[in-house]
Amino acid sequence: MFNSNQNKHMDILTNIQSSGNHINNLKSQVLTAKKIQLHTGMEGFNSPKSFGIYKNTGGDALGIVGDVFEPMNLQLFLDAIEHSVLSSNADVDLNKLTYHEYYGGGKVVFRLPLKKYEIKTPMVGDTLETALEFRTGFDGMTKISLGFYALRLWCTNGAKNWQKDVAISMKNTTKNQAKVMTFTDEIFKVISMTENYVNCLNDATLKQITQSDIDKFLTKLTGYDVKAYSDLTTRSRNILDSVNNSIAIEMQNTGNNAFSLLQGITRYTTHELAKGNIEKLLYASASEMNAKAHELIFATN
Repeated sequence: MFNSNQNKHMDILTNIQSSGNHINNLKSQVLTAKKIQLHTGMEGFNSPKSFGIYKNTGGDALGIVGDVFEPMNLQLFLDAIEHSVLSSNADVDLNKLTYHEYYGGGKVVFRLPLKKYEIKTPMVGDTLETALEFRTGFDGMTKISLGFYALRLWCTNGAKNWQKDVAISMKNTTKNQAKVMTFTDEIFKVISMTENYVNCLNDATLKQITQSDIDKFLTKLTGYDVKAYSDLTTRSRNILDSVNNSIAIEMQNTGNNAFSLLQGITRYTTHELAKGNIEKLLYASASEMNAKAHELIFATN
């Protein structure tokens, strides 16, 4: 008969085999990128070395890059993720790792769920979903990075991928790609960052604020002088009105505190600025506004 240690060992082997099968399945889904040198075709005109990054199936360029850029081999990237997660012994399930392409494949994310946390607010079941994010891209702008993703499940409103300090962030070059073969230490850093983020949110629920605090915050966040509201352009006033409406909704739910103020901003960026577009939430102006709002809120906690 098996004893408890033998059963535990068998469970570990089964989980490793299952996750290995899942990784192999993801490998069959990821894109393969090709780097092709571009030419002007104009006789007598010298042009700098430039390259287009394309899917191996063809189509439009994912990005135009210089000589040192090296497109990531996503199958090897997956090997690095699998090896690092298993080596870390972190409490995560590799079978839940997901693959996402944004901007037609110009940006790529592998997302691995972490814990769900309950925020200390008056709302029952005010839950935050968190995940590790392994990022890379082929547009020439997106760095290789590892950070965390957070989504407040209440009305799908929250901090999409807010991370002031990522554990890894580096350009796509041959030299740097060798460094990502082990993320193990960085995984622990990101998990710690995530837990600290949740603590900061809980601290923010305890900090009471006034309308004067809100006005000062919005002036710093938007660059619009809230005190000179009547002198602002119609567009600027409409933006402030929309932001204030989102803040009012959140404060009605969770009180007049810094947490509600922050969630008012993320409600605005989610529903008004990005209109639910995940690409804008992760990479565009909505993401930038979320990040700035977090920095302002947490700087005062």
